Amino acid sequence: MEETNRPLDLTKFDKIFTLGPKGTFSNQAASLVGGTTIEDIHYTTTIPQIADAVEKSEHVLGVMPIENSIGGMVGQAQDALIQSNIVIVNELMLEIRFSLVSHVPLNEVKQFFSHTEAFNQTMIFTAKQMPDASVIFSNSNIHSGELFLERPDEPVAAIVPLIHAEINPNFKEKMLASNIQDYEQNMTRFVVIVKKADSYKPDFNRKKTSICIEFREDRHSLLFELLREFHVFGINLCRLESRPMKRTPWNYRFFIDLINNHRVETCLNELTKQNIGFKLFGSFDPIQNI
Repeated sequence: MEETNRPLDLTKFDKIFTLGPKGTFSNQAASLVGGTTIEDIHYTTTIPQIADAVEKSEHVLGVMPIENSIGGMVGQAQDALIQSNIVIVNELMLEIRFSLVSHVPLNEVKQFFSHTEAFNQTMIFTAKQMPDASVIFSNSNIHSGELFLERPDEPVAAIVPLIHAEINPNFKEKMLASNIQDYEQNMTRFVVIVKKADSYKPDFNRKKTSICIEFREDRHSLLFELLREFHVFGINLCRLESRPMKRTPWNYRFFIDLINNHRVETCLNELTKQNIGFKLFGSFDPIQNI
């Protein structure tokens, strides 16, 4: 199969948008993507803002979390792909490690600060170690640490990124536990997005393709028929998840990541013939050696 796209040329982009503030895991991922070529990183407070910034300029990259190995899909990222004229051009995996900082011993903690995703990934630890403490949700992992430092004389704690606690002396001396994530293999998958050009064509020579399926009718065996097509063309699905369609209660979209082979294009054409609608989010490779 002839290549239709060239590898991403970072020199065509002058800035990266990602979730802030500075010091977040998203910031770490964006820095890995840009390297020494793109050092201008702009921070947003929500994922839709990343997509909006990318959609407005052909010279902007976006880096957003899309899936965690413990918490599953990131709903805002899925919705942004549906609602925006953007396309995925790369993905990267980032190891996620958390620590607990506290002003008092664990058994004396009354409240602790945590971002929602961090809380979801450390629930076993917090349930066992701080069963009587209440959680106060923050805007980001960095914000959790800021709130913690603002209350130095109170029995409070915070869940913060391990790397952030290790390099910040204000946190290092307060760190009571490290690697508190519930599972050792805690990874977040980030995608790199760009504005979708009118001339964009997916390159099925890349490792993966991401799509969203919307059935145009409701009848029995629809999901079976969809999966049968992928089976017929020998295509391995590495992710299949459903998410509600916002404007039609109790109807669902299916988000699919598949491993490319030489028959993917034929398979997608066959889906179209069978009145199965889909939106293609992009064909892409993982970023290696970063």
